[in-house]
Amino acid sequence: MPLPVFHALDHVLVVDVDEVIDIANAEHIRTALVRRLLHARGQRADTVVVDLRHPCLEDAQALARAVTLRLLVVASHPLTRSVLRITAADRQLEVYPRLTAALRAVR
Repeated sequence: MPLPVFHALDHVLVVDVDEVIDIANAEHIRTALVRRLLHARGQRADTVVVDLRHPCLEDAQALARAVTLRLLVVASHPLTRSVLRITAADRQLEVYPRLTAALRAVR
């Protein structure tokens, strides 16, 4: 099943990852996210915002850089942001607490 995506601004796609990521679905989510990133250019996007409830993005960040996309992450739950901070993933990712904050950073 593909991840929901919508245009927030003319050149910004938002991918919504709202399910709990675990061993049973991590590969599915990774594959769906890779597909979205690879198709973003065809949708005239130069930025992808991943609205993430749980961390799972290091591969996506590397791919986004490889295809010259900017990747922003929305992690609204404080625990999710803590995990990103503890694992130092927030040094590699642009993490925002709210979708509106991520979209403001794009403008």
